[in-house]
Amino acid sequence: MDRKNEILIKAPLADVFSVASDLANWPSFLSHYRYNKFLSRMPWGGVVKMCSTRTGIVTTWVSVFRSDPEHQQLHFEHLNSCWDATKGMKVTWTFTDRGEDGVHIVIHHVHTLNWPIIGSFVADWIIGWFFISHIANKTLHGLKKRMEARK
Repeated sequence: MDRKNEILIKAPLADVFSVASDLANWPSFLSHYRYNKFLSRMPWGGVVKMCSTRTGIVTTWVSVFRSDPEHQQLHFEHLNSCWDATKGMKVTWTFTDRGEDGVHIVIHHVHTLNWPIIGSFVADWIIGWFFISHIANKTLHGLKKRMEARK
């Protein structure tokens, strides 16, 4: 599975990156997030347990999270999830300053589900389209609403 979600947010890059990097605060403005709890913190991020909903279905996962302000990126690697369906998935958020147009954000999910016979179907359609794309789009639109309301 290789999926990308993207959005343009009319706000300063430093502000958008700061709010997006503050995972623990996401549930305060992203209604589909129940919690993001750090299991361990490090100067670069840490290990975080995240919980979100998709049309009433609760999904949780644990990721190593790394913030890279120098390159304007956020990195996640899923350590585990329900049925280990996203274990090993790598997620990169890239923030690009577009000047007066705002900040272009791309979330890129890369994952191979090694389940015999049904693995690619489950990864692409159920995990990828139904869960990941939906949650990522809601997250980006919620971040946009939060940032553009700050003006």
